[in-house]
Amino acid sequence: MLELAIYLVVLIVLVFGLVKLIDKFVSPKGRTIVSVVLWIVSLFLGYLIYSSVMKPIEFEKAKADRYEMAVNKLLDIKKAQSGYKTVYGKYADTFEELIRFIENEKFSIVSRKDTIVIDAVKNAAFGITTDGTGEGGFFKDIVKIDTLGTVSVKDSLFKNTNRYKNMKEVKIGDLVVPISLKTSSIIRNETKVSTFQCIIDKNLLLSDLDQDLVASENKVEGIDKINGDQIILGSLEEASVTGNWPKKYGSNE
Repeated sequence: MLELAIYLVVLIVLVFGLVKLIDKFVSPKGRTIVSVVLWIVSLFLGYLIYSSVMKPIEFEKAKADRYEMAVNKLLDIKKAQSGYKTVYGKYADTFEELIRFIENEKFSIVSRKDTIVIDAVKNAAFGITTDGTGEGGFFKDIVKIDTLGTVSVKDSLFKNTNRYKNMKEVKIGDLVVPISLKTSSIIRNETKVSTFQCIIDKNLLLSDLDQDLVASENKVEGIDKINGDQIILGSLEEASVTGNWPKKYGSNE
């Protein structure tokens, strides 16, 4: 890109030089015609230089806007999946399941209180009797949980918005980019743990932009970049719900 800009600058300098030579050696009548042609060529070359400079700038802006939109979609999915797991103990397999969950289910509002009670089992094992007043013997700590009421999932997670209905895709004008969703499970400490992963293809997300710049974007590496050709949330092999994007596009924890 830089070489093209330099080349075009050299051509413009040559054109201006030719204009001066024509003014000196060409007849007045021919001079006017040739000069107009050369000025047109100069303006065209100037436009090419401007385009070569602005193209990567415009690409970066469009890319950043689209990445932010994509990450926001993934964060909505993460929020919905976390709520689903709270209720069902696993992640939803499809977007349709998530939407039904958001529209129809409720979260319980609970109160948790740490308290101390008599450990009747341990007291019995040691032959200890109490007088019913809580004096003497062994005690244990417990967490007392009381259900205070319920709140709808939609009001809790997506109050005053229906954007959750379009979690399965990123829409940019007429461009619609699907989001893939897969679920699985792994064994951790002899316990089955649910996992999920969502992926957005960067090539599809940037498909209507300059493809040479898209190819370069897919090769980037850095802590402030989205490395590779995919935007990824979660993992099927690890109990992780982090994203592979830098924090400038949104929380990735």
